[in-house]
Amino acid sequence: MLRLACVLFLAILPWSADAQNVNDNCGLSGNVTAIKDVPWIASVQHDNKHICIGTILNTKHILTASECLKSRKIPGLKVRVGNANRDSGLAMAVCKVLPHPNSVGQKGFGSNLALLTLCEPLTPSEEVKEIAIVDTEPDKDSKAEASVAGWGSLSWWRWIVKPCWTVSSAVLRKSNVQLMDVDKCASERKGWNWFSNPLATDLKVCTAKKEKYCSFDKGAPLVIDGKLAGILVLGDCDRKPDVFVSLFKHKTWLQANTKDT
Repeated sequence: MLRLACVLFLAILPWSADAQNVNDNCGLSGNVTAIKDVPWIASVQHDNKHICIGTILNTKHILTASECLKSRKIPGLKVRVGNANRDSGLAMAVCKVLPHPNSVGQKGFGSNLALLTLCEPLTPSEEVKEIAIVDTEPDKDSKAEASVAGWGSLSWWRWIVKPCWTVSSAVLRKSNVQLMDVDKCASERKGWNWFSNPLATDLKVCTAKKEKYCSFDKGAPLVIDGKLAGILVLGDCDRKPDVFVSLFKHKTWLQANTKDT
């Protein structure tokens, strides 16, 4: 039944060869990967359901998109780490949520960030590691190696083919990506009012899509030369570029609020 649904899905939408290279052919981005390749990945969950992707900044702090936490109460929040399946792995309770002060009511969502403080610290291992934030602003013309990893979106395309997103989106994947100019990115995404504010564009990083496929879920980490450069806040199932919050622009806030306590 799952295979039939995915075949019908692919017949309707012209997925790329790269997208079809994944094991289940459900139009998701990237190739299946092991948790040891991206050990900083976390699943942010509420009431035992995945809501967004998180990134391990240190043993007590997980970074995600602030919009994922709207109307979510802390007692129901936890993160899962150390497993390629987002519904498995070690579950850690969250004791504090700190949205970026500019994330509420800001046109452009340029600071769409939130820090989760765990009740107990993580124990580092081959499957659970922190990742450092970039030291320099991402350069679209550099030859740096950029990649995005995570799980398939539950928010952008689940209404299309339910069997695909319920099963296939739980599998960890990784994609190599190419940075692109934020002005060109904004132009290609015109119509999204929050991205039309030119004053906010330097708070974002964009990556290009050469073909039509589905983005990762919100909060997915953009990694450049082994360091965290952004988290995904806008993507979909077409060729429009993916949009990330630039963490270089928020490094001072992140460092100030992730010190050992």
